[in-house]
Amino acid sequence: MKLQVTLALISVLLPKALTLECYRCIPDVSGTCTDTQTVCADRCGSATALVNTAGIEQKVSAKDCAVAAECVNGSLNLGLMKMTINTQCCTTDRCNTQVPAALPFGSPNGKKCYTCVNNDCTGTVSCLGGEDQCVSATATASGVQVTMKGCASRSLCTADASSMQAAGITGSVSCCEGNLCNSAEGVKLSLLIMLVPLISSVLFI
Repeated sequence: MKLQVTLALISVLLPKALTLECYRCIPDVSGTCTDTQTVCADRCGSATALVNTAGIEQKVSAKDCAVAAECVNGSLNLGLMKMTINTQCCTTDRCNTQVPAALPFGSPNGKKCYTCVNNDCTGTVSCLGGEDQCVSATATASGVQVTMKGCASRSLCTADASSMQAAGITGSVSCCEGNLCNSAEGVKLSLLIMLVPLISSVLFI
């Protein structure tokens, strides 16, 4: 009898333990969205990205389900485009009510990496703030292949972003340490940095 009661309690309580209610707010092309509620398996998340493209800044915030590997903070500097991302994750129902503040762009830290302009990857860029890695990336978005090089924070290089596959983004990313170490194309599979071509339409990774 005790076993039956225990099994009954597990069957009632376990589904609740495996689900989490979170807010979801993915901005449209205008940058606005309205909170809705969704059920998540792991944790709730909110993030703010600050993007500077050729001197024009744009801030984008979003809320959604997240997994631990997506809860990262850092920056990426590709020369003509640079971005920071600040993510906050939590594990209680509807805990992602607020979006975090945008991380500011840092000052030059003395490190340099190669960068690409129109597929010419012989230029260099000065890394900012905590960007301690050089990055080489190739991405295919909507059938167009893009080569990107620049500086990145270590957290962005090691994060898992396989969920971007659902958005049709495939590619390769390689990070390395040392000045100008990103002269060769990388082969380490990761997709977080593929966020950059789609930053105005997709934030949560």
